[in-house]
Amino acid sequence: MGDVLDFPTHVPDAASPAQHYVRVTREHPRGYVEFQFSMGDPSLYLEMTLPPAAFDEFCARHAVVHLSDEQAAAVDIADQRWYAGSPTSEDPHVD
Repeated sequence: MGDVLDFPTHVPDAASPAQHYVRVTREHPRGYVEFQFSMGDPSLYLEMTLPPAAFDEFCARHAVVHLSDEQAAAVDIADQRWYAGSPTSEDPHVD
């Protein structure tokens, strides 16, 4: 099992849902916004595509935090480890 990225979140009370994150990955030439959407852990995301107006509404409705360049780089590193199959100390198959 890999590491879970720890990003600071603002949770006003215990009943609040996890923080939502967005990372824009591409603004499509046909006018669509391609992005990664995650809840709680930015390294676990859905890839989504929406028209710009719908993207803006989606972000407002979910009160998203846009990932900084530094946070996006941390997600990329986590992806590379996952794709490469790099073992971690938590992996039961590592001697």
